[in-house]
Amino acid sequence: MRVMLHGAINMSNYGDYLFAELFGHALKKNGAEVVYYAHPKYGISDYFAKYLGVTPDRAGYKRAMEKSDALVFISGGYFVEPLRKTLFSEYRHIRRYMDPAAYFMKAGKPIYISGVGAGPFENAAFSKKAKKVIEYASAVTVRNEESKKYCEDYGINKDVTVTADTALLIKEYMDAEKKDVAGFETGDGEKMLLFHIDGNPQVKSRLKDTAAPAVREFLKKHPEYRLYLAADGVKDRALYDEFAAVFAGCEPVILEYDDPWVFTRQIERADLIVTTKLHVGIVGSSFGCSVVSFPYVSNKTKRFYKQIGEEKRCVSLSEAGFGDVLGALEEYKDKKIVIPDELKEKARMNLKILPR
Repeated sequence: MRVMLHGAINMSNYGDYLFAELFGHALKKNGAEVVYYAHPKYGISDYFAKYLGVTPDRAGYKRAMEKSDALVFISGGYFVEPLRKTLFSEYRHIRRYMDPAAYFMKAGKPIYISGVGAGPFENAAFSKKAKKVIEYASAVTVRNEESKKYCEDYGINKDVTVTADTALLIKEYMDAEKKDVAGFETGDGEKMLLFHIDGNPQVKSRLKDTAAPAVREFLKKHPEYRLYLAADGVKDRALYDEFAAVFAGCEPVILEYDDPWVFTRQIERADLIVTTKLHVGIVGSSFGCSVVSFPYVSNKTKRFYKQIGEEKRCVSLSEAGFGDVLGALEEYKDKKIVIPDELKEKARMNLKILPR
């Protein structure tokens, strides 16, 4: 069987890369030939292609769909409406995520939707197309109860199974498949505070004004911690330098993002993580780190921390003040997250539904 993988694979986002590799590996174990959607604008990025070791045929992406037997939507949040409520954002969201599904539906080929975030379905044009794809799919799993409820409330007539985020399987995948990626070392007796930076102007401003001063205060009180700055996708070096200046005097270590598995090893080593993004928090949680989360896109992130019984670790970035950040650091600095085994089993279901 020849299976095409599709999702948020056209950038350099950390969590989406992990999904691309995890699902590709699982399908190959099933005996499938794996190809990636390679639309010149909305298909696999050069970054993903580099680390997956593939050479996308962008000119022949339509032929690749014709030759594929099935389409798999890997885990991710793209059955959620676009953040920006504009006609262009809606159009681009449809082109990026729903167009290849339309081809497979017209051709009568199976589609699998595995471990995605879904809803709310309030954007009429996108939501109608997403509903058609979900109802057509051979199997659908979503990563939390809220996603299933959004499907039900929108009138989607499909058996939707609730699982958990596939990234919860990262530790066992690393242990089995990435033994060659060296562990990350810190100084003797040094604890690692991993601070997640972001180039989004609104996020950057809030991090500088609210989170950074709280982190500086925390480091004064706890000199055993060393500050490490990291991003979850390829960023301009100037962004790292900008945040290094914000933390002048703290002597931060810059972890410039490139190889996603090296970054995973760095997360694995962290004692305390401050992040605005979902999957840095999920991966940190899967390794038993302590995580405090201040998401810019809060709905999907709050769903995860609720699912693992750690709601208080997650406060929307727009609502968090200096005291909230410092209080969270103090409260959770020595409290590791433990992911229940049953959630890991649910995450494994996302791979078990894949075609063979």
